[in-house]
This record gives sequence, structure tokens and C-alpha cells, in this order.
Amino acid sequence: MKVPVSWLKEYVDFEDTIEGLADKLTFAGLEVEAIETIGSDFAGVVVGEVTAIEPHPDADKLRLCTVEHGGEETMRVVCGAPNVEIGGKYPFAPVGTTLPAGFTLKKAKIRGVESMGMLCAKDELGLGEDHSGLLVLDADLEPGTPFVKVWGKPETVIELEITPNRPDCLSMIGVAREMAVLYGTALKVPTIEIPETENDVNEEVSVVVEDVEKCPRYT
Repeated sequence: MKVPVSWLKEYVDFEDTIEGLADKLTFAGLEVEAIETIGSDFAGVVVGEVTAIEPHPDADKLRLCTVEHGGEETMRVVCGAPNVEIGGKYPFAPVGTTLPAGFTLKKAKIRGVESMGMLCAKDELGLGEDHSGLLVLDADLEPGTPFVKVWGKPETVIELEITPNRPDCLSMIGVAREMAVLYGTALKVPTIEIPETENDVNEEVSVVVEDVEKCPRYT
């Protein structure tokens, strides 16, 4: 059971370190198998829009992309992703950006053509292992929008080993209920409103049991 901490806090208030939280859960019988932080602050990474594509003069699988990134001038980027297209919006890391993997982008020549940054796939942003193509963003996003506003801040996820006797903790609210007991706080169950009409449900749908021996009752 993977529990995003920010989601957990929507259902129960608590003040503790991640380590303290993990200890309390483990000693309560919900063993913490792993703690993972997904994402980063993505400093420097913005939404980029590809406004033009040209073939690379010296490489069949590479293309030269003109990228609008919210600055005064567009940037030219060498890109080999198969899904890049004119008008597409993708994460763009200009020269000087340090990616989550820890390396800082520098001005580089790729097959003799200068590239002023990089259009990014998921794995290059630490968001998974997918390197099959660029991470495609919403077409309505404005070029130059900080990527962290699109993807969200880093998320800490706790992975719990749920034993067969604790099926009540196979949901976020179930884990939050346990947390409320451990920290002595209130459980905040969300209010769910289901709109109703004045029509009789029996007029909307009907069920006929065709074999009363195999299905003596339908509920």
C-alpha cells in the first residue's frame, strides 16, 4: 500500500518527521517497507513550445527544434525524440539547469550543431524510467510556466506492508483512521454529496431473475 503523505494529511492532522511517522506506523503493526520522494522542485525547468522543426544536417535521427520558453528569444535544441512535433508542449531545461539526476546542462554541440538546452522525457526529470519519448504537456499551458506548477512539488510516499488481518488499512482513509488514533487527532472524512432526482428508481432500471435456482436473489 503506497501512501502519499500530502494525501494522508487531507484526512488527518499530525505534526511529525517522516522518520517519526514511519516509527509510529511500524510499531502500530503497519510496517513501513520503504520511503520514497518522487519529483523535485524542478528549478529552471519550464514549459516549452516547439514552434519549428528542421532536419539535422548530419544525423538522420536528430532534428533541430525551435523552442518558445517564455524568454525574449527562442532557443534551438537538438532533439532525437520520436514524438516531438510543431505546436507540442514539453518540459524544457535551458542551459544552466541542474536536472534531478544531478547533472547541469551546458552549451553543447551535437554532431556539429549547437544545442541550447534539452526537451525532457520522464526519466530525465526523475519521474520514472520511460525514455520512449518526450513528456507531453497540456496544450493550453503557456510557454515559460514553471514545470513545478504543472507537475507539483516533491511528494513523499510511504510504502506499507499490510498484513491479512488489517484490510481496513487498504485505503487512504483506513490509514488515516489509524493515524488519528496514534496522534490523538480527529479523522476528517470527506463529505460526499450524491444528487438525487424525484423519479422512482424502479422506473429507471429493472432486474429480472431468469434462473431462480442458480440465482435465488438479486440485491
